[in-house]
Amino acid sequence: MKPVNALLTLGFLLGASSPALAAATPEGAQRLTTLFQSYLGQTPGVVSVAPQGDSYAAKLDLMPLFAKVKDPTVSLSLSPLEWTLTDQGGGKWKVDQSQPLSFSFGIKGQGETQGTIASVVSTGIFDEALGGLATSTAELKTIAANQTVTEGGTTTRVTYAIDAVSMQSSMQGSPDSADATTMHSFTGLKETISIPAAGDGSTPAMDIVVTSPGGKQDGTVKGLKLKEVSDLVTWLVAHQDPKEIVAEQAMLKDKLRAALPLFTSITGTSTIDNLAVATPLGQFAVQQFGFGADINGVVADGKLRETFSFSGLQLPAGLVPQWAAGLVPEKLNIDVGVSGFDLAAPAALMLDKLDLTQPEPLPKDIDGPMMQALMPKGSVTITLGPSQILARLFDLTAQGSMTAGPVAMPSGEALVKMKGLDETMKALESSPPDVQQMSAALLLVKGLGKAEADGSLSWQITGTDTGAIMVNGADITKMLGGQ
Repeated sequence: MKPVNALLTLGFLLGASSPALAAATPEGAQRLTTLFQSYLGQTPGVVSVAPQGDSYAAKLDLMPLFAKVKDPTVSLSLSPLEWTLTDQGGGKWKVDQSQPLSFSFGIKGQGETQGTIASVVSTGIFDEALGGLATSTAELKTIAANQTVTEGGTTTRVTYAIDAVSMQSSMQGSPDSADATTMHSFTGLKETISIPAAGDGSTPAMDIVVTSPGGKQDGTVKGLKLKEVSDLVTWLVAHQDPKEIVAEQAMLKDKLRAALPLFTSITGTSTIDNLAVATPLGQFAVQQFGFGADINGVVADGKLRETFSFSGLQLPAGLVPQWAAGLVPEKLNIDVGVSGFDLAAPAALMLDKLDLTQPEPLPKDIDGPMMQALMPKGSVTITLGPSQILARLFDLTAQGSMTAGPVAMPSGEALVKMKGLDETMKALESSPPDVQQMSAALLLVKGLGKAEADGSLSWQITGTDTGAIMVNGADITKMLGGQ
């Protein structure tokens, strides 16, 4: 459990409290202990609260709960989490944490992860009216982890090290619909992947080392259902025995329905600076890697968008033949989205049909209705936002959209532009014979292009629901083998 998640969990617990907490007293500590136990169960030793001057010292130890896991192949460990709670008045509480942490988890025969955080220092303001942390900051220093992954009799070892992680978050709204923003940054990343030699001697042992001096991640959550999600977690913690869950599946379904759509939307962006990957072939590097995501919750208006980018790509010397050096992308931006699907309807259908008392909890004939519920129009819209591949010899851009589905003929439009096609074709003249065969196709592509004022060529591509494909008004369906 990450410290921030732990703080949020504590926030959920405090949010269930009706009266405002007064000065620290044994009676107040006992009331908080009882409250926390109602959330995490009555297992002794999990929660404890004691007066500490004008504050309360709270400790959460999950080991007694981990001990209830019945699978002997699963192991879990987390050092106790400790906070100081100080009344700020007006239903607001200052929540402080300063401690080291250690953790481990694994599955026998498959892998294990062990890690430590030398220092976790965090502070936040919990707002009872909100039911969560209105603001929080955290600094994690000297993070280290060792992981083993066993597959096919081969064990790969991975070590992680991060010098420091900084986190900030804020939240406003109500327990039924909260909006939150988060900001994370890290420094001093190093990951070493140690792959053993193949048993048959076909490949030697090797290390792959990934490093980065720093990076950051920003995120926004809209419409988070804090109270309902908290109620669901509370119920699951209190029903750890699968037989209990089966016996009370009607209540579980009610809790799940109440928690949906979980959130309205989540957006996030991540960047990693000066990423380097050292391999037996040499070092690969980029000046910056970027990732982005934008997703709706379990709603009727489904949406998913992902972006990927890099700049300043560097490859090991001698890896790329001389004729292709100018064709290697130095910069890339891809923006892909999917919309027009429904997540609310299939979720509702699944909950209606789910029966945990049966050997197969979902009926065998549910696939058809689920697909119809997921795509009520029989198709989804796939969008390519402004995207680019830039190399020394060419600059290729594209954007467009199309509709597609299990039974629908794909249709849509796209605009592709390119500078440097002639230079690209000239570079291919020095390529091996099997690659030079591409030149004929590029000649055809060039002939279909439209000359633009900036010296580029453009191709307006249209696909119809009858299967026809048009390029700048010319029907090339037969050329591509169509009827």
